[in-house]
Amino acid sequence: MKRFHFGILMAVLATALAGPNAAAEQREADLAALQALKAQLDAMKADYEKRIKELEAQVQQLQTDMLRAAPEPEPARAAAPSAAVQSIPGALNPAISAIGNFVGRADSTKVFNEEGNRIDNKLNLREGEVDMRVPIDPYADGVMIASFESDTPGRISVDLEEAYVNIKKLPFMGTPPLGLKLKVGRFRPAFGKINILHTHDLPQSFRPLPIQEFLGEEGFIQNGVSGNFFIPTPWDKSSSMDLTLQVLNGGDVALSPDLGSRASYLGHLRWFRTVRDTHNVELGWSSYFHPRGNQVRSTDFHGFDFLYRWKPFRQGEWKSYLLGGELMFARSAQPGAAEAPDVARAIETLGLRPGTGRPVGFTVFSQWQFNRRLYAGARYDTTSTLFDPALKRSSATPYFSYYFSEFLRFRLNYERRWSDLFTEDRRNSVYAELNWVFGSHPPEPFWVNK
Repeated sequence: MKRFHFGILMAVLATALAGPNAAAEQREADLAALQALKAQLDAMKADYEKRIKELEAQVQQLQTDMLRAAPEPEPARAAAPSAAVQSIPGALNPAISAIGNFVGRADSTKVFNEEGNRIDNKLNLREGEVDMRVPIDPYADGVMIASFESDTPGRISVDLEEAYVNIKKLPFMGTPPLGLKLKVGRFRPAFGKINILHTHDLPQSFRPLPIQEFLGEEGFIQNGVSGNFFIPTPWDKSSSMDLTLQVLNGGDVALSPDLGSRASYLGHLRWFRTVRDTHNVELGWSSYFHPRGNQVRSTDFHGFDFLYRWKPFRQGEWKSYLLGGELMFARSAQPGAAEAPDVARAIETLGLRPGTGRPVGFTVFSQWQFNRRLYAGARYDTTSTLFDPALKRSSATPYFSYYFSEFLRFRLNYERRWSDLFTEDRRNSVYAELNWVFGSHPPEPFWVNK
């Protein structure tokens, strides 16, 4: 032991006598060792991700082989449930989640909804939702979402918000070309990033003004067929691109509400890139078009969306930053468009006639995460009305979100609105929102700690 202490003492004296050059050399050696360790960790991470993907592919292939190898039921037992199905307990049981969304609001002026009922200064269970998801077989997943909505406190309407099958691959095709996925049924079309979100998943308590103006107060939902596939990016291994093409029933969207419209078409191109592991950038372009026919004029409108996210590795659960937004525009004013109820009422009161010009609107928001539970941000919206693009509507919305956990969230919003429509000009509103979830559910897209 004495020899050991003596050796340490001699090493310390030697370092001290060697002077600053030895200390600098030691620092360089430590830095080189640290860089080598980081490179080793990065290589291990890439190797683990590759192994996980290989294991997922093996599990999927095993499921396919099990389905193909399952014996057919004997004729005498044809009335009984298939033995192949019963061999996997719970295989057909869907993952069910229930969501409740409660909002209390305080307003400086009177606010009316579509039915003409006052909704200012009210407490309301705005939405209840039942979400069911199940793997139908190795080739497809099924989704069905029923919503119980309340525009007027105490009055609830029931709607089938989404119900579709997501076909991941086909039995006669081992690997789908370009990762093609088909969606068939009723769903939220892929116009931008906000429209595809349900009410309880919004980054703020209500949809931006341009979304309400162009697509509708609850967004755009339609029946149709959707195909999504990846576009190879060999020139940049850190980025990815995918394209979604959809054929939908025409109409039932704020900009073109006539249900007699011919089939409509929608496309969304998305580009995603990771920069230095902690920065993500996402850009998207959307276009909607339905041709003229059935005594309905043609309609097309377009949009650009972006999202930047910073999430450091070491503080991923404690710090993050988001910056996102959408720009929407149409080629001309739409006299037949479905205006928001308060906007339509104001236009009728003012006796305005359809104007000319191109309706344009945009929204931008910024969000900062202070710690594991507390988030704060601000959003700014501005849009022209579809009926008369000369009329403008704008709002500013700071907000705070507090997550008790992934199952319970409280959010406080303040909105200041400026508008050429006197019914909503200089209106101040405060929204207090409580959102709760029980059961299996997908994570919220804008809650970084998930």
